[in-house]
Amino acid sequence: MSQANPMQALYRRLSQVGLSRKFVRETGLPGWWDDEIAANPAGLAQGLLLLSRHLGVELASLQDPAAPIVLRKFGVCKYKKREGVSEEDLALARVIATRAAQLVAEAITAPACLVPSDASEIRQTILDGGAPWVGLAELVDFCWSVGIPVLHVNQLPGNARRPDGFAARVNGRGVIVLCRRDKHSAWLLFILAHELGHLALGHIPQDGTLIDDHVDESGGDTEERDANAFAIELLAGNSERRYAAGGRWPNAAQLADVALQLGRRQMVDPGHIALNYAHSMGKEFFPVGRAALNILAPNSNAIALVRDRLAASLDWSLIPEDSSEFLARVTECGSER
Repeated sequence: MSQANPMQALYRRLSQVGLSRKFVRETGLPGWWDDEIAANPAGLAQGLLLLSRHLGVELASLQDPAAPIVLRKFGVCKYKKREGVSEEDLALARVIATRAAQLVAEAITAPACLVPSDASEIRQTILDGGAPWVGLAELVDFCWSVGIPVLHVNQLPGNARRPDGFAARVNGRGVIVLCRRDKHSAWLLFILAHELGHLALGHIPQDGTLIDDHVDESGGDTEERDANAFAIELLAGNSERRYAAGGRWPNAAQLADVALQLGRRQMVDPGHIALNYAHSMGKEFFPVGRAALNILAPNSNAIALVRDRLAASLDWSLIPEDSSEFLARVTECGSER
C-alpha cells in the first residue's frame, strides 16, 4: 500500500492552531510548491523549513508528527488589548506581523535614524517640507525617510483576530505594521502616529514588539495614553486639542465643511478633525464622522497608499525569493513590484 502524503496530516495539525489549509497553501508555501514534493523526505524537510520561516512556527513542532504545533515567541511582546481579549486571541496576528516586519527590516537599505521624542519636532519637519498638514502620505514618507518602514498586513488567517497596529524593533530598526482594514486615510493616520509614538517614546525594547488590539484616543495604560498624546500633538499641534460641538451637532456635510475650513486654518488633516469630533462627541456620532470622510475623500484608498510605498522602497533582492513571495502576499503588493 502506498504511504499517505504527510502534508495531509500536517494541514490538520496546523488547522488546530488556526492556520487553515487554504492560508498555508496560498500564503505560507511558495507558488512552485506541490504536495507531492513532500512524499520525498528531503522535499518534506524543505516544506517544513519554509512554513517555519514564514508562519512563525517552531520547526521542531512541525517535524514531530506527535507534537502539538507551537508558535514562536519572538522575544518580548507587549499586548495592548481590550478587556476580554486574550494574548492567545492575538497570537496568529503577532507571528505573521513579526515575520513580515523582520523580512522588511532585511530589505531596507536606508540607515535607521534617531526619531525625536518630541512630536512637535516631527510635525514641524513635515510642515516645513510644504505639506498643508500632517496627512497619511506625509507621515508614511517621513517614517521611510528616517529608516522606519511602514507596511500594511492585509492577509491574516481567516479566524485570526485583526489588531489595529503593531510596532517592532528589529536589529536596532523600528518597523510599523498597520493591520486595520479601512479605505479612509484618517483611520490609518492616527494608528500610524500612535505606533510611531511607541517607538519614539522608547516603549518597545530591542528586538521586542508591541501589538495594539484597538487604538483608542482615550483610556489604556500609561504607555497608551502617552502614545495617544504624541499622536494628537503630531497631527493637531497640541496634545490637548479636541474637536466638539456645543448644542446641536452638525450633519455630515456640515462636519466635512467645518473640518476642511479648520484644517486649512490650523494645518490639521480634515479627516482627523472629523474623526476626532466623532470620538469627542461619543460613539453614536461615528456614522456622521464616517459619512463626512466619504465627502472629504470619496476615492481614498489608504491601504494602497501604504502598499505602494512599501513596494517601491524595498530592495526585494535582499531577501530569499520564497520569503519575498510570502511578504508580497501578506502585504498584497506583489502586483506592484
